[in-house]
Amino acid sequence: MNEKQIIKSAMKARGINQEQLAHEVGYKTQSSISSRLCGNSMRVDTFVKLLSAMGYAVVVKSTIQNDDGEEWTISQEEGDGENG
Repeated sequence: MNEKQIIKSAMKARGINQEQLAHEVGYKTQSSISSRLCGNSMRVDTFVKLLSAMGYAVVVKSTIQNDDGEEWTISQEEGDGENG
């Protein structure tokens, strides 16, 4: 699953459309969301911003079996990101 599929799945799970998501993140139009979902790739800060607006967190954790299990949560900082 890629970043755009994750965003679309989160939108479906939360029952929100592109217009509602655009409003939640402070973008001016629904097309701001559409262009991000149709582009070649999505910036990490945009990915985090969209997921955060829907109540999700991005967690980074090791896939190495003998690792110490450390993980980090990426949060959306106020004032960061794109202004659509």
